[in-house]
Amino acid sequence: MSNPDQGEKKRTTGNDCLDVLQLILDGEASPEERRNFFDKHLESCMPCYRTYHLEMAIRELLKSRCGKYEAPAELIDNIKKMISSAR
Repeated sequence: MSNPDQGEKKRTTGNDCLDVLQLILDGEASPEERRNFFDKHLESCMPCYRTYHLEMAIRELLKSRCGKYEAPAELIDNIKKMISSAR
């Protein structure tokens, strides 16, 4: 589950199209941001086009190679505790 403050922090880092692309890839972009990016921007911006397709290929590869393994419950708990204590 994503933290709403995280997405807001990303939005305030700049207006660069690659920032919006990262929001989309992380599932944190608004429907309007997604629509504008895919309908108007992606075909005219070669860096975004390349990055989007590269990121999607990497994510699919990771999902196919690592998706069948589950992290140990103890590791998950330890990571959650570390994140909570860092706040």
